[in-house]
Amino acid sequence: MGRKQSRRRKYLYFCLAGLIFLVFSGCAAPEKIKVEIKPHGEVDQHLIRGRELLAQKDFEGALSEYQEIFSLATHQPPEDEAFYIIGLIYVHPENPKRNPMKSLYYFNRVTTDYPQSLWDSQATAWIGMLQENGRLNLSIENLNRRVKQLQLEKSKLLEERESHQPLINSRGLLLQGKFEEASKEIQKLLAPSPRHPLEDEALFQMGLIYAHPGNSKKDYGKSISYFKKLMKDYPQSPWSDMAKIWTGMIHENEKLNQAVDKLSQTIEKSKQVDIEIEEKKREKGK
Repeated sequence: MGRKQSRRRKYLYFCLAGLIFLVFSGCAAPEKIKVEIKPHGEVDQHLIRGRELLAQKDFEGALSEYQEIFSLATHQPPEDEAFYIIGLIYVHPENPKRNPMKSLYYFNRVTTDYPQSLWDSQATAWIGMLQENGRLNLSIENLNRRVKQLQLEKSKLLEERESHQPLINSRGLLLQGKFEEASKEIQKLLAPSPRHPLEDEALFQMGLIYAHPGNSKKDYGKSISYFKKLMKDYPQSPWSDMAKIWTGMIHENEKLNQAVDKLSQTIEKSKQVDIEIEEKKREKGK
């Protein structure tokens, strides 16, 4: 009888111990999944999806995916990567909502909040480039004001001299977005010999036509060739100063495009690695 009670007591203790284990493990497991596993998985999903959308040039979609990371990885990696990629999204030349000021903000967040991050040096380089472009834009604005004043003075002469009419016609056509017609008018001033008195402005106008973002036949190579001829033949002309700035901006844009192309290639490679990792995980799970 005593042995039976002892066995029952041991069995009861065993059942209670198992019940306690199940209760505590049942409470702890969801908490662990909620805090550690699930957010980590969500972050990876947003990173992978963001890279895919950016490679497809879906800037809005990519931006949304990377912004989700801020609520899942606050003040810790990969928040630094999200800051950096969002900065690239806002500086991407094909992004219709391109905003260098927002880009500068996110790059600064990387260098300020994550000075030891792998993205820090790249963000620093972008900050320097954007600040330089900002200074160039300011110079362009100042020179534009100077040029406008000169244009007012020259417009009086243009009204008196019929030979100046092609330049006036070209300006009007350029404002209407008729780039080919504007170019033909300017060629009338560049063709005659000896040189036309407004050849310096005509050369600048041709460079501007080929660099204009609205021109479907935009050609940076031709634009730079006209600007270089202007700087060589008329180094004292105020249009020569403008040509220098435009040439610098075009070169900067080409560098940005190259950087974006490299980033796209990196993202594509990363995407392929992620796919291979997932395939290996599936094979191990079988």
